[in-house]
Amino acid sequence: MRRAAIVVGAAALLVSAGGCVTNPKNTVLNLDTTDPKWVSSDCIAARQAVARYHDGDTARTIVGFAGNYAAPFAGTGAALLMSERQDRKRTELNKWVKDACVTPHHRWL
Repeated sequence: MRRAAIVVGAAALLVSAGGCVTNPKNTVLNLDTTDPKWVSSDCIAARQAVARYHDGDTARTIVGFAGNYAAPFAGTGAALLMSERQDRKRTELNKWVKDACVTPHHRWL
């Protein structure tokens, strides 16, 4: 029984490691504020959407602790599933911010 729980936990960890997407708030923090597109209306709208974005990290933490208390690795699996469901939204916001706020460099230079 214990061995099965360890195998399931390890599998869940491997599956989740491949699907991690950066939080859009970190993406905005890493942008260059001297970029000409930083003050554009598209970039301002994208940054405002990121400011309103709620990642649900508190809920995932609570589910993780409560689930692990009830059954080993159950909470971890549930928290990872909740995180995976946010990945698409994070990816969309990150792409929007990068497209709106970063000036593409010429590849021929």
